Amino acid sequence: MAMKKTTAKKSTPAKKSTSSVGISILGGSKADMRKWEVESAMSTLKRAAEIQKNAKLMADVKKMAQEQAKMFTNLANGKVK
Repeated sequence: MAMKKTTAKKSTPAKKSTSSVGISILGGSKADMRKWEVESAMSTLKRAAEIQKNAKLMADVKKMAQEQAKMFTNLANGKVK
C-alpha cells in the first residue's frame, strides 16, 4: 500500500507577552529579590569563614582541591582515565 505524502504547515510560535513588572519565582519586587540575594551572600561568606577556621576540614578541602586540579590537568592534556 502506497503512503501519501503530506506537507505539514509550520506554525509560528506565539509571541510571549511581556510585563513591566517582571517575573519572579517568589513573587517579590526587585528590591525584595536583591535583599534576599544580599542575605544569601552574607550567609555564604559567614559559612566560608567558619570553614576556614576549621583546620581539619580545610586540610580535607585542600586535599580534594589538589586531586581535582590533577584530574583537570590530565583532562586538559588529553589523558582521560
